[in-house]
Amino acid sequence: MDWTRAGARSEFAGRDIPDKESVQRRSAFSILAPDRQRIMSSFIGDREGIPGPVHDGPLLVMPEPQKPKRTSLWLRRLWLVVFVLFCLEVGIVLTVLPWTRIWTENSLLLGHRQVQEFLQQYFVRGLVSGLGLIDIWMGIAEAIRYREGPEV
Repeated sequence: MDWTRAGARSEFAGRDIPDKESVQRRSAFSILAPDRQRIMSSFIGDREGIPGPVHDGPLLVMPEPQKPKRTSLWLRRLWLVVFVLFCLEVGIVLTVLPWTRIWTENSLLLGHRQVQEFLQQYFVRGLVSGLGLIDIWMGIAEAIRYREGPEV
């Protein structure tokens, strides 16, 4: 039996053995549908003008990325500026406030002596200052991470 000839029959499965040309025409992502013996693919342009059966099954169609509208782009920029300024302001206040007289001489806590003593502890002051540093870090990281791209 000549195995190099196109359309030669196999003795084992009774299926056609494809020749080299038909194997090269198919994309690496194409396979034969087992029930219809047609090329199925997840890419639209992988057949490259080869005449034959139409694709059976789902096709992956991805629209081209659209440019963001000018107003949405400026809204994103404005939101970034407001967010970064807010994070920096709150972070600076939380970092500095526990170490000032406003923290120690708080008139709201005059009737609550135990709460006032608790807030005077250095670990509480350090904890609040640490939250302030984290808040500053969040604002700066968001400003650095900002990218204007088509994925809007």
